[in-house]
Parts: sequence; structure tokens; C-alpha cells
Amino acid sequence: MDEKKRGRADLRKIWLIFINTLMISSTANSGYAMIGVMERVFVKKHELLSKEDLSDCTAMAASSPGPIGINASCLIGYRVAGFLGSLAAILGVIIPPVCFMLLVTVFYDAIVSNEYVAVFMKGMQAGAVALVLNFAIGLFTGIMKKKQVFLWILVVGAFLYIWFLDLSVFWLALILAAAALIKDAVLVGKEVEK
Repeated sequence: MDEKKRGRADLRKIWLIFINTLMISSTANSGYAMIGVMERVFVKKHELLSKEDLSDCTAMAASSPGPIGINASCLIGYRVAGFLGSLAAILGVIIPPVCFMLLVTVFYDAIVSNEYVAVFMKGMQAGAVALVLNFAIGLFTGIMKKKQVFLWILVVGAFLYIWFLDLSVFWLALILAAAALIKDAVLVGKEVEK
């Protein structure tokens, strides 16, 4: 592919990333809800990355400080189109909430006392729960398909940690990372012995 066509293809990807993150951010009302929509858009519809790439980006985004929606968008943009893709994704994902919050601050008194807004927000909460649940089930089935007992143990252990312990998720991330490193070190040690 000559340089001019490759440049147009890159610009097309950057535009797709920007316009789709803008639309996703305009309609999804939480970071985890956005991930499920991103899968449909970037993996299934536009085939810009694989489901495994999205899972990797999501795992990195979830374990990084900051909002998962912005983190995931940044990583997806970078994976698809490098630095400019990352920049386009970040702009696309932050423009809608910034504009929305500016409107809310201007009309705050009228909004908080409106009963229709309260009903609308309850409906949005139900939709967000459905999107998050769909995404979580997709991640879980992806791990189960790998048929690796170690991953299953980590998932169950992480769930129990979150459910029963009132400790920071930071410690969970460290525990899971240490477990993965120890497992890899044991596997490498076994391969060296052979």
C-alpha cells in the first residue's frame, strides 16, 4: 500500500475511533457500560480489534488509576491507530460528559427538582446495570472458554475478596499480579528443568 493510501486508512481509523467514542460516551452512562458497547462497535461492527485485544485493554484500564471509560478508550485508540488514535478516543469520550456537566451546572436548580428527570435517571440506572452485567458475563465466558483452572481460581478468589472483604481493590490487583508472576516463574522453572 503506498504512503498516501495508508495515510487515508489511518485517518479513517482515527475518525472512526473519535466519532464512535463520542457516540458511545453520549449514550452509555458508566465506564463499564461503555465497554460492552465498545465491544459491539470496535470488535463486531468495525473489526478494528479482536475480543482478546479488548479484554487486554479493559484489564489494563480497570487496573489503572482513573475512570475506566477514558482509560479503555485511550488504550483502544492507541492499539488501533497509535498516539493519534489514543488522542481521538480521549477527546471523543470526554466531550459529551463535559458538555453535559456544563449544562447541568447552568440549570442545576431546575433539574434537581424535576420529577421527570428523577424517573429518567432511574431508567438509566437499570440500563447501566444490564450493560455492565452483559459485559461481565462476556468476560467470564471468555475466561471459562480458555479452560485454565488457574484463571478460574483467580476469578473466584477475586470475587470472594470483593464480596467479603472491605479492603482496597489495589491490594487485590497486587495479589492477582503476584499470583500470575509466581505461576509464570514456576512454569519457566519447569521448562528449564526439562
